[in-house]
Amino acid sequence: MGSANNLVNAQGKEPLFSFSVISDVQYADIPDRRSFIGVPRFYRHSILVLQRAVQQWNDHKRHKFALNFGDIVDGLCPKDQSLGTVRKVVEEFEKFNGPTYHMIGNHCLYNLPRDTLLPILKIPGPDGRAYYDFSPTSEFRFVILDGYDISAIGWPQDHPNTLEALKFLQQKNPNIEKNSPAGLVGLERRFLKFNGGVGKEQLEWLDGILQEATKMKQKVVICCHLPLDPGATSQEALLWNYDEVMNLIHTYNCVKVCLAGHDHEGGHTIDSHGIHHRVLEAALECPPGTDAFGYVDVYNDRLSLIGTDRMESTDMCFSPQADL
Repeated sequence: MGSANNLVNAQGKEPLFSFSVISDVQYADIPDRRSFIGVPRFYRHSILVLQRAVQQWNDHKRHKFALNFGDIVDGLCPKDQSLGTVRKVVEEFEKFNGPTYHMIGNHCLYNLPRDTLLPILKIPGPDGRAYYDFSPTSEFRFVILDGYDISAIGWPQDHPNTLEALKFLQQKNPNIEKNSPAGLVGLERRFLKFNGGVGKEQLEWLDGILQEATKMKQKVVICCHLPLDPGATSQEALLWNYDEVMNLIHTYNCVKVCLAGHDHEGGHTIDSHGIHHRVLEAALECPPGTDAFGYVDVYNDRLSLIGTDRMESTDMCFSPQADL
């Protein structure tokens, strides 16, 4: 048990529970290449990162669940292989000795429409939506947001959510190529087709969840493929209406940490209300022999991310009371 020193922290306390994390596996059976900004991507190696992650999580024998922050396959995956590739990666997650909670990312939706993807990922959201919540213990609640609720990808072309997204992009991004931020300034650079937004129904649902969590004195961890704070990520990776979502979250005191993927470099910041925002480093950008995954020890007053290799360890301390 090589990680025994992590089991008990400096105050001699054991964590309430632990959970596993990985993001942006983006596996595809294709040769390596570089991203549009020149960063090397290792498409075949990424599934080995996931395999090593699951092995290590299982060796610890104390992780209650795993969180996958989306983009399990890459958009360059040949479309006739999409279904098999998604299933192959899901099979690796299923080797974990516990439940895995999935989020959808843009690359997932490049490969498969929602009505095919969500059942494979066992995502329990309503009407093809991918937002839901769960409570691993009475003191904590995890809220999974669907950052591609309003999106130009994943829904049928004539779906109201697609039409709303296309209209929105038309207003916000004058470029013919809607994945290009050319000419967009500052935070407006997030208005790209590979991002998305949280719709009105989901916002109302989130409001209800946070009301309930407040009554139950629960501490809330928000999880989304898309980051929710400009301080933790590049401007091009933000949720379209992150400001609207965070304004709602800031009217409550129960949310302690927001976790995300999508921006492969990772990041961490604490916002004006003391909420931690941690964007996780991508498995896809690990050169052969390196890794990016981790697990989180949960305490009454902090989440402690213990990262492996390219995923940085991070202590996220907060006020222990959920209602103050």
